[in-house]
Amino acid sequence: MKIRLYVAAFVTLALAACGGNFSAQTPDDFSGAAIVGGKDTTKDHIASKYVVMIFDNATQKYCTGALIRKDIVITAAHCLGSKPESLTLAFGLKPMTGDYIKRPVAKVLLHEGFSMGNLRDRNDLALLRIKGEAPMGYKTLLVPEPDFVVRPHQGFTAVGYGRTSGRKASTTDNQGSGHLRHVDLTINSLSENENQFYVDQTTQRGICNGDSGGPGLMRWNGQDYVVGIVSAMSWTSPDEASSGGNSQDARDICAEKSIYISVKKYRTWIADGIKKLTN
Repeated sequence: MKIRLYVAAFVTLALAACGGNFSAQTPDDFSGAAIVGGKDTTKDHIASKYVVMIFDNATQKYCTGALIRKDIVITAAHCLGSKPESLTLAFGLKPMTGDYIKRPVAKVLLHEGFSMGNLRDRNDLALLRIKGEAPMGYKTLLVPEPDFVVRPHQGFTAVGYGRTSGRKASTTDNQGSGHLRHVDLTINSLSENENQFYVDQTTQRGICNGDSGGPGLMRWNGQDYVVGIVSAMSWTSPDEASSGGNSQDARDICAEKSIYISVKKYRTWIADGIKKLTN
């Protein structure tokens, strides 16, 4: 058996040109019934006020990001190159239809320890500084304090612009890409150093291509926190030789396990990064 990693970014067509409360959930509180197995996020849902689509014109790849200041977005490092001029921030529920508010990026900062192929210690975080600020009506998430509890069996809400299935589709089937969705999930386990946490997606709920960099949200004492950042999907498959070379194609890569970066473990890096981007 092999362990495979697949980042949750997605390659797609360029953006069209134009310029409810969630809470910490227990498994019995799941309300979703599409991110995979979730719901469309409406403008009245609080999660819609925190997120943005990040589009890289150089790679034609898009991801999701979250506001932690009116001028700072947190996302996954694997979503970005080093050139801010190639990035577009699109604020809206369905940016791929052309319905969005555009903001340029002034600076980017990738975690210096980022390692995309590392299963256990990815450091997959990045910060973006917006030229100006997020549009009116958008809000900022809190970064958890060191004593904020993140543990197995704890519920959270994932939000992103990704696909609703990880199976290969035709070139014309985008599986719902580019529409903002949310889903309630449960932390399955943490890495030994607690820098990452993992979610079981065999329940047909979770993140998929395009959700990279998106936030795991939790409400505590009436305030909203970003507890995790989507990094990758992980799945096992038979050896290529024993499967006729088609094991990867046969897999739904979004139906086994997902990896999140635990934001509270990077609180110091985030604070230092904001200073670098704003000074």
